[in-house]
Amino acid sequence: MLITVGDTSAKPAAEESLGQLFKSVAILRIGSGLVLAWFHGWPGARSAYQFLWKEQPWEWVGILGKANIPYPHLVAPAAALVIAAVCISWTLGFVTRLFSAAFIPVAIGGMIVAHRLESSQIEACALYLPIAFTLLLFGSGNISLDFFFHLGQKAKEPSKRR
Repeated sequence: MLITVGDTSAKPAAEESLGQLFKSVAILRIGSGLVLAWFHGWPGARSAYQFLWKEQPWEWVGILGKANIPYPHLVAPAAALVIAAVCISWTLGFVTRLFSAAFIPVAIGGMIVAHRLESSQIEACALYLPIAFTLLLFGSGNISLDFFFHLGQKAKEPSKRR
């Protein structure tokens, strides 16, 4: 919790809104969503499309096969779909907790595959895992579609009239 010292009544409205941005998890959510989309989401979704509809080979299937993951031709497109959906969800802040919960098994699975293959990608999975846990616990923050549509917020108790 942030504690302010001194007179805060003289702050301009623009400074208060900028302060709200930094108090929320919006920077973590948007930043990690865009980075995940840039390096894993968009390339994975595009390659999954090429694999499924144009029957082109895909390296994720081979990697999962080398790691002894069962049904790699089904697991790879499913993981790519989840990652792409998580990117969109985190960037927009829409049902963030749901997609963070769906992403945690994918990140753990990625860590298992990277560990079996002794890949350096285990570091990326290990970094996305606490981000997903943080967004699962705290939600999407004040600057999100969840906040705009009042999703995941506690309902206000009706006022009691005498």
